[in-house]
Amino acid sequence: MPGWGVIPALRFADLDAAIDFYVRVLGFTVRRAPDVHANASLTYGDATVMLEAPADFFGEGYNLAIRQRLGKAGPNALYIEAEDLQALWDRVTAAGVQVVDPLAPRPWGQWEFTIEDLAGNWLTFWQKLPGN
Repeated sequence: MPGWGVIPALRFADLDAAIDFYVRVLGFTVRRAPDVHANASLTYGDATVMLEAPADFFGEGYNLAIRQRLGKAGPNALYIEAEDLQALWDRVTAAGVQVVDPLAPRPWGQWEFTIEDLAGNWLTFWQKLPGN
């Protein structure tokens, strides 16, 4: 039996702008484009994320809760391993992306940086330091 997969779903008021940001700026690939369900599946290496816009395909209470939570910052971050962290860092800084924590070595043996996407979600990209 395969392992359990976890696919985060991130919600945006403007799905097209979110897809553009994730693909053009961060280098994700569209696995499944938006359709009538107002969501898209994107990949980055082995990672998969769902990007969604508010729609009416969930229950009424859930749809309302999604709309009420849009634009509110949360304490969570996605950790995404990057193959060429320096190149990605160069891309996001050239694009003027909001940096939460700049590229730096961490005492736990990784290079990391954290950015904020268009909806305020934090994304931490990391790579093992040589010798770790």
